[in-house]
Amino acid sequence: LSTGAASMNLLTAATATGFVAGWLTGWAAYSDTVRDAFGGPGDRIAGFLFIGSPSRPLEERPRPDYDAVVRQWG
Repeated sequence: LSTGAASMNLLTAATATGFVAGWLTGWAAYSDTVRDAFGGPGDRIAGFLFIGSPSRPLEERPRPDYDAVVRQWG
């Protein structure tokens, strides 16, 4: 939980200062070879943060209809 909170704060700060940022978790997070390159046998990788400058204007991706995924609760 702490790793997730810290990572989201880093991503938010990067975005607020004009950078683009993303968090990816995939096969590399579970690879012993990658883990050993960054840490040790007892360590675990939660994901990888990528922060940089866009090489072109970003395009918005298609999103689902708001009412199709959000409903009133309670």
